[in-house]
Parts: sequence; structure tokens; C-alpha cells
Amino acid sequence: ARGGAGNRERFSAQRIMVITQIAVSMVLLVGALLFVRSYRNLVTVDSGLRETGLTVGYFNFPFSNIKPENESEFKRQLLQDVRSVPGVENAATTTNTPLGGSSWEHGVRVGGIEGASKFTYVSPTYFATMGIPLLAGRNFTEADTNNSPYVLIVNQAFIHRYLGTKTPIGQLVRVMPEPQYPERIYQIVATMPDTKYGSLREDTPPMAFPPAAQFPLTAQRPGVAMMIASNTGPAAISGVRRAIGAKYPNMILQFSDFQQNIQDNLVGDRMMAVLSGFFGVLAAILVVVGLYGVLSFLIAQRRNEIGIRIALGAGRWQVIGLVMRDTAVMLVSGVILGTIFSLLAGRTASAMLFGLKPYDVATLAFAFCLLAAIAAIASWLPALKAS
Repeated sequence: ARGGAGNRERFSAQRIMVITQIAVSMVLLVGALLFVRSYRNLVTVDSGLRETGLTVGYFNFPFSNIKPENESEFKRQLLQDVRSVPGVENAATTTNTPLGGSSWEHGVRVGGIEGASKFTYVSPTYFATMGIPLLAGRNFTEADTNNSPYVLIVNQAFIHRYLGTKTPIGQLVRVMPEPQYPERIYQIVATMPDTKYGSLREDTPPMAFPPAAQFPLTAQRPGVAMMIASNTGPAAISGVRRAIGAKYPNMILQFSDFQQNIQDNLVGDRMMAVLSGFFGVLAAILVVVGLYGVLSFLIAQRRNEIGIRIALGAGRWQVIGLVMRDTAVMLVSGVILGTIFSLLAGRTASAMLFGLKPYDVATLAFAFCLLAAIAAIASWLPALKAS
């Protein structure tokens, strides 16, 4: 009797260890699935922008003697020089490159509503270059300068925030004064769909686009960013580098692939997906090894008991069912504990997820089914041996 009691206590401790192992594996599997699915959501999200065939170009001329009132015309001519290079489909200047993590904002008042909006000064070719359609109204023209009425193109988030059900075209937007940026009143001349701004993760903010030629003279800088669309890739950019370098020998040029920049901004998410996926696979292997090893040991210890059961008439499938029931009890206990810990851990990682909640039912269900399949495989061979 003392030996039987000792064996039962030892078996109970081993079962607790297996249950703990299943619980930990459940946490790792759920984490792996959440991060992998989150990364997949990020790489497949529609930014509303053209992403392929685009190059970000920075043209800096810090040593030039261009007067502020002449910089707008200089940048317009520089843009024309870039667009005329063979292989370049289109190009546009912008004060803020999309999905680059930077931000440019002005305080605004529309009617009686005050708030803020992202502002990006762009050339008339920007929307065609970036593949953004205009939903209503007109595009900018070369006539939209600091000597003409100030105009804006706004996105849907801006309309919902400040205009509600009002017709956007023709509405006035007052931009609050800031250092180097005087107070201005703009008129909305067109609307556009929502697109991503600083990153793929963030919700689309209110966005306003004035013409580049209406950039305040007091805020001019000796440089300009361009989005360059090309059909020949690096060959076209090499042509741009040669042509601009020859015409403006003192200009500093820097180019990067727009799509690669987006992927580089996701390197942290990609690393989390890879690491969590690795530990998820490792957890699955540990469950197989742990269950198989412990069940084989427990069955070996119960060899005499199983023999007596068979002698008293127990069939082969009854013995297999006995072993599988033991596995099911440990699996369910471990999964329940693992689910609780997964939800607790998921709350701390919720800020790192995109398009998912830490209590995602589909993820929890898949992790349970995967663990159940692994447990069944790990216990099947010991069950057959016992029978």
C-alpha cells in the first residue's frame, strides 16, 4: 500500500509538470500566432498609395544663394528637370514623404470647430505620381501660387472631423499662425480618399494638401523631397543622378526605394514574428517530447495494472481509450491555464499588434486545436504499446 501511494504521488507530480508544460506551450503558441498574423496584416494593409516603382529623392542645396522669393520657381524648374529624364514616368515634390514616420501639423479652425490637421505641401503632379484619385473638385495648377487665393485638397478624415455632412468644396479653412507660418485662410477645391500618413499602424488622421508653390516664403529651406515614379527602376534614377549632378554640381543627392523604406520600418514587427514563430515551433516540439516521454513512463509503471485489466476482459480499444483519456485531462487542464496566462500576457503586448485583439478567438481556437493534434500524436504510440 505504501508503494502504491508513493507511485500515485509521483504520477501526480509528473502530470502537474506536463500540464504546466502544455500551459507554457499554449502561451508561446498564442503569442506566435498573434505576432505572425499581426505582421501579415501590416504587409497586406492597403495604404491607399502606390508603393512599387517609386523612389524617394532628397535634393539639398545648402550652399546656394537662392533668395526665398525665388526658391519656389527654382524647385519647380528642378522638378521639370527630373521629369524630363528618360525612364521617369512622373515626379512630384512634397514637404513630407508618406510612411516615413515623420509628421507635419498645423492648427486649424473650420467654422466653429478648432483642432489640428496634417499638412503636406505638394506639386500638382503629386496625386498622379502616388496613384491617389481625386474624388471631387479640381487638381492644383501652376497658377496656384502665393500671389493667388490659397487652396486645399482634403481627405475624408478631415471632412468627417470638421465638416460633417456639409459639401466640402468651397468651404474655408483658417490655419492658425505659428513661427515662420503666418495665419492663412484656405479654400477647399478638391477631396481625396483616406491614405496612410506616417506609418501603416496609425489610423488615418485629418490631412490637408496645399500647393507647393504656396509654401510660406518665411519657411523656405534649401532643399526639397521628391517622389519619383519610373518604369526602369535603378536605370532611371542613375539618369536622374547624372542629369541633375551635371546641371547642379553643388547639389547633394540622396535616393532610396519607397517600398524598401516601408519594409525597413516593419523590421521590428518582422523580427517579433520570426522569433515568436521560432518559440512557437519549439513549444510544439517540447509538447510532443514531454507528453510522449511522460506517458511512456506512466504506462510502463502501470504495466501490471493494464495486464490485469486485459485479463479481466478489457479490449484493445478500451486500453487505448484509457491512455487517451489521461492525455485529454492533462491537455484540457493545461490549455485552460495557458489560455488564462495568454490573455494576461496579451494585454501587455496589445500595443504591438495590428488588426488583432489579444483575446482573438480564432487564434485561441487554432492554438487549442494544434495542441490537441500534437497531444493525440504524442500519446498514440504509447497507447498502442500499452494495448
